[in-house]
Amino acid sequence: MEASKSITLSTVSINTIALDFEGNFALHKEVLEKKDLDQSKIILFPELSLSGYGCEDAFYFPWVWQKCITNIGNLLPLTKNRLVIVGLPFFFSPYLYNTCAILSHGKVRGLVAKRNLANTGIHYEKRWFTEWLGEPVRVNHLFPESYTDSDIYLGDIILDWDSCKIALEICEDSWVMHRPSQEYSELGADIILCPGASHFAFGKYETRSRIFQESSRTQGNVFAFANLIGNESGRAIYDGGNLILQSGKVLSIGKILPLENTSISTATILKETINHDRSKFFRRSTNKQFHKRLVPIPDSPFGKSSASIAYNKLPNENPFHAFTSALILGLFDYLRKSGMKGYTLSLSGGADSSAIAILVAAMVSEVRKARGNSSLAELGLDDTLLTTIYQKTANNSSITQEIAENLAKELGAEHHSIIIDEVVGTMVDLISQTIDRKLDWQQDGLALQNIQARGRSPLVWLLANTKNHLLLSTGNRSEASVGYTTMDGDSSGSICPIAGISKRFLLDWLHFISQEGDPRIPAYKSLAELLHTKPSAELKPLEDEQEDEKDLMPYAILQDIEFSFVNKGYSKNQILGELAQKWDTYSQNELKNMIDRYFHLFRISQWKRERFAVSFHLDEYGLDPKSSFRFPVLSGRWDKEF
Repeated sequence: MEASKSITLSTVSINTIALDFEGNFALHKEVLEKKDLDQSKIILFPELSLSGYGCEDAFYFPWVWQKCITNIGNLLPLTKNRLVIVGLPFFFSPYLYNTCAILSHGKVRGLVAKRNLANTGIHYEKRWFTEWLGEPVRVNHLFPESYTDSDIYLGDIILDWDSCKIALEICEDSWVMHRPSQEYSELGADIILCPGASHFAFGKYETRSRIFQESSRTQGNVFAFANLIGNESGRAIYDGGNLILQSGKVLSIGKILPLENTSISTATILKETINHDRSKFFRRSTNKQFHKRLVPIPDSPFGKSSASIAYNKLPNENPFHAFTSALILGLFDYLRKSGMKGYTLSLSGGADSSAIAILVAAMVSEVRKARGNSSLAELGLDDTLLTTIYQKTANNSSITQEIAENLAKELGAEHHSIIIDEVVGTMVDLISQTIDRKLDWQQDGLALQNIQARGRSPLVWLLANTKNHLLLSTGNRSEASVGYTTMDGDSSGSICPIAGISKRFLLDWLHFISQEGDPRIPAYKSLAELLHTKPSAELKPLEDEQEDEKDLMPYAILQDIEFSFVNKGYSKNQILGELAQKWDTYSQNELKNMIDRYFHLFRISQWKRERFAVSFHLDEYGLDPKSSFRFPVLSGRWDKEF
């Protein structure tokens, strides 16, 4: 077979930390020094890879910009005869831009600024950055002379490398209606490089893959996407999943939610096939005259290849597997980046705390598989990384105590069990003496429930502190939605890993793993007992037979109301119409009462949501007021009854 002109490109995912300039640079250096990347002529890193994506208001600090410029200088000798794309915040007075620097042959060749800033969901880019709107401008004066041997332009740039035209489209630019890549393709771009910081959410990988697959098909060229990985700065978990596609066909797929610090995907492309596909399939879509700066790159990127191209299929996402992978990565990164030694958990024998304990155990197992048996010790983490405690009162059943003890044993956790009736009784007696009357369940039921949860908090905090551990909070999104939690009680913690999912999803996930649905997690024997036990806070006397769904409503209905209200913005009447069709075993009045109750509890619980521990963003929407859903702490009676 006759050899064809070929070009090899690599997309790189790295596990960055916000403001960790030394560590982030080290990851870039590690990748660029890999021998197996010597043949790659294009190496694409993710968006804001030098600074980290989650710097928040630290993006305003001039020293942050300068450290990125300094690290560009440190990377230049490593570029060799390759094109290397890295991300950084760049200040060109009077605006700060989200940019990618183009490096090759030891010099800076230009910067591309993001045109469309992400400002929905967890993203607030417009707080810090300005969208690029103008024509390219020369910015040599902002770099040391040693960084360049030609003009450096900031703006919309097309690279011309021996007649191979290359352009950039940064993350959100790929998700809007009028995309830069459409213009670049009209001007003959053969390769579109897409650096991103695209966080995990259920179903998002499929959506993202579809965008790039269809883009490469309609534009008749190559699309390469490079994403961050890991829990970078606390809430968002980046899932990697790099892609290289040509004319709608998948050339390379990166690892999804990997535990390694770097993940590289490589593909070799034949220039002739790009020309063939563009001549056959590309159609002019506009007569607009584009104003782009053409930047030449020295020598040629092409080699010779006679190999045929192999194509891949995109993987299907199982939401339960994806949830497990995201939590494993999120918990591992949060722990190691916090500098703490392990996790402590108040294990109640209920679904929430049991699920978290299982996920921590899965994290330990998977990290050892991916990074070696000694990896946890090398990071300074405890050998027995999970410590659990069951804090019993007279209102706790023997069933939940047995579940907690048996599960902890199955997981290999360090487990403790204590009785706290005396602690709770002392506090109740002190207040009884203070107000000169005895507290009783009829008059003070809610207060007597809450003091039990609050009595547990200082004890489990003390245990965590003695071990230099992070304390795990156990609330889920359904409880956060209606404030079904005791502030400074079960809400206490350093991190709340499952606050981004509903109780219904969590129960379904537990059923899934109990049936050996995930090979990474055994079907623990104690799960069978747990799943036959109805969820209960166990704060009322046992004879009351307290159950969560009696206190609130069925969790499945609560989830439907929450989704329609928070994610779709529906009114009460619209929600009632939906529920009446789906839940026809309930009367209109029953459904109205549940909707009324939900709206009332949601309105009065925003102050609680403002104070919850840091949580992971996992679904298409969330209730974290710092990253997902902002709502007034005090608001009018918009929740009034039907």
